[in-house]
Amino acid sequence: MALAASFACAFVSAASAFRPKRGSQSSLHRALSKREQGIFESCPLATAEPNCLQRLALMHAGGLDVVVFPVAGASLYALGRYAAAARRLGMSVMWELGDPVWWQQSASGTQGASDFPQFAAACGCSDNGDLLAYIVRWLGSLPATFGYYAIDDTMLEPDDREAVAAYLATIKRIDPVHVTMIAAFSDAQRREYEGLADLVGQEVYPITTSPILPQRDNWATWRELGREARDTQQQADRAGKQSAFILQAFSWGDNLADGSAIGICPQTDTTIACAERLRYPRPQEQLVLRNTIQRVARPRLVLWYSFPGTYGQATSPDPFYAPISYTEAAQRWIGLSAAIKAPLPVALSKRGDCQNRARPRQTHCQARRRASPRKST
Repeated sequence: MALAASFACAFVSAASAFRPKRGSQSSLHRALSKREQGIFESCPLATAEPNCLQRLALMHAGGLDVVVFPVAGASLYALGRYAAAARRLGMSVMWELGDPVWWQQSASGTQGASDFPQFAAACGCSDNGDLLAYIVRWLGSLPATFGYYAIDDTMLEPDDREAVAAYLATIKRIDPVHVTMIAAFSDAQRREYEGLADLVGQEVYPITTSPILPQRDNWATWRELGREARDTQQQADRAGKQSAFILQAFSWGDNLADGSAIGICPQTDTTIACAERLRYPRPQEQLVLRNTIQRVARPRLVLWYSFPGTYGQATSPDPFYAPISYTEAAQRWIGLSAAIKAPLPVALSKRGDCQNRARPRQTHCQARRRASPRKST
């Protein structure tokens, strides 16, 4: 907690000069009018609210606009206080709402009440349909709400498209103002859910054991990253949507399950042994990764996964995750925040952005609109 407070103080003056505060969102057009950067957080409000608020201030000082935060596990009062704190800092909250119960059970099912008991009690309802409507209506009323991280890629099954479409349509019917987002890990998964959410976030996690810089020595890796970014943008254009990307701010060795899943850590490894086999991205890798995505695509939102993967868990160590020392946490966060705050290269900043009226290049934007089926919002 003391570490979070000291770093928040160190960053706050630079952050306040770096970015003006946003006003409240009054329409979907306004919500989609500027590109932003955000990060995933999983701080338990029920047991560590003061620490969660300090971590939020640290994110703001590091140049972030949006925090992706889970809805489950905290009281409505605590969620409201967290959202109010974000708004005072000039940040917004994308609420992590994903739960397979919303699309794998019927509206008359009752599992949602077990997963979101605090909302079920406030609503006085138990049916999934009534409960989802209440949650979205309540979250949508908060001035700090940016939108809904509706589904993580790990929750998706190959035949879920029809049910997922109905779930997302329900969110938009109840709250047509704020954005919906789902994440995709692979090309096939992204294509299957094309056009359903306002944003489909392509995950980009290329760093495992070896450096990916300089680019000239790792051409195959960067060529594949460029292809993935172009395909994501083209897919968004076809669907009349905007693109989003989730970039790497963690080590695949943070836990044994992830390290084993990519074939680096044997199941016999300890958590510490697996962590030593894999590494966290270097600051320059994160910067070049962000700039490459911005150069090849036109992302509405760039998210980093994750704050716990960079700065450590908010509460006492969880044996599932490899511990991060204070020194390592500080080094990781300083490097990531530098990448977040870094201006775009001159070639990109002069290119203009059709969605950003603060720096339009009208001829370029009009030509791009004629060449693309992407709808204006």
